[in-house]
Amino acid sequence: MKMKFCYELDPVGKMYMNSGAIVDAKKYNIGYSIYLGRLLFIISDKGINESLKIIDKLEKGILTCYEAGTETMDYYMYKNKVDFIDWFGEYDDWSCAIEEFTKALLGKKKFLEMPRDINSYLEVEINDL
Repeated sequence: MKMKFCYELDPVGKMYMNSGAIVDAKKYNIGYSIYLGRLLFIISDKGINESLKIIDKLEKGILTCYEAGTETMDYYMYKNKVDFIDWFGEYDDWSCAIEEFTKALLGKKKFLEMPRDINSYLEVEINDL
């Protein structure tokens, strides 16, 4: 499964970042789009760096769990997985492997280093589904 990071144009021609969309999303569990894709859309470069530091602490056993949230969901990072919970109950709770989450974060980080240009495009493989 791959995630894509790119810039697109809105109806009036203004460029915006489309980050974390799942390629061929309908083939996969909706959680990848609803939770992982949505989180990657809103997370900043600073948030990515902080999350990667937390993942390192989880892997080393310094932390056992880290809780964070957005305007629409909470997520809990563990050594081996990330649990997502929708605040409004519109979607079932969902989990992904910490490796998938890490690859997605690193993908957005790499994309943010690319030129802010309509031709900038990056696909990142997050698992082999």
